[in-house]
Amino acid sequence: MTVTAARSTAGPVTGPRTTGASRLQSRLLRALVGTPFTIVSNNCWGAHVYQALGLPYATPFVGLFIPPAGYLALLSDFSGLMRADLRFVTTSRSENVNAWREREGLSYPIGILGGLVEIDFQHYPNEGAALAAWRRRSARMVADPARVFFKFDDREGATAADVAAFDALDLPNKVCFTAGPHSTPTIVVPPAPGEAHVADGVSLAALSRRYFNTLRWISPLPPWTPLPSLI
Repeated sequence: MTVTAARSTAGPVTGPRTTGASRLQSRLLRALVGTPFTIVSNNCWGAHVYQALGLPYATPFVGLFIPPAGYLALLSDFSGLMRADLRFVTTSRSENVNAWREREGLSYPIGILGGLVEIDFQHYPNEGAALAAWRRRSARMVADPARVFFKFDDREGATAADVAAFDALDLPNKVCFTAGPHSTPTIVVPPAPGEAHVADGVSLAALSRRYFNTLRWISPLPPWTPLPSLI
């Protein structure tokens, strides 16, 4: 493999927010990142990178999660499926997700991309908001494959076989976070006590910087350039 959320239905993720105290750091980080980039993620982990940089989301993978089988199918035909229609259904293909939604009283929209990939728009209030955000942010994705970065983790029931399948995909710029070591290279991020997988996307974003330098990952500066692990 190349290494080169709180559950809520309060509303859609509207975009990165910065305060006066963070604007200077954001400008400095943007200078280190350089050219535009897109992060593709199975949950909203990637949103924190754009937030830290004070940039608009150049990715539709924000405020949502994609079960492992669907995510791997998406990455197997990424260009084709990203051009496919997004339609909505009332229930998940996963009985575990359906049981969780019922238990928590959740009614967020569920999309099916190209008839294959389930997308759970967990942080969106309705189908219209989810579809509008998906189309708007998909249009911002960068065309240069060298500036597209793919992230996976072991949540939502992902198995060792799923982790290995992600590793086997012929894609550049991959990283996978897991709660423990695997036979393929991953970034191990200790889980919460009693859990067998990494934290949700929002919590993982705060934790992963201790174990993985995302700034170094997305920066086009020469590999020998030392960069701080700030995002």
